[in-house]
Amino acid sequence: MPEFPLSTMKRLLRRAGNEGVSRSAAIELSAVLESVGEDIAEQAVRSADNRGVKTVSEEDVRAAVKTLNRPRIRW
Repeated sequence: MPEFPLSTMKRLLRRAGNEGVSRSAAIELSAVLESVGEDIAEQAVRSADNRGVKTVSEEDVRAAVKTLNRPRIRW
């Protein structure tokens, strides 16, 4: 089962410009976001490790996004 609430996924899809959103579309978006989030989290942890700290910072997350070429992510 997806980690993110389906209602939130449906809202994101509707906000992109379409009122009709299927349950399967919401489930798929949740799975994709979870996968991308895991990639970013792993890279952010590596960044913190490389800096010799135990706490992942906002800067580590932003650096991970850039490293993984996710330029469309907005802050």
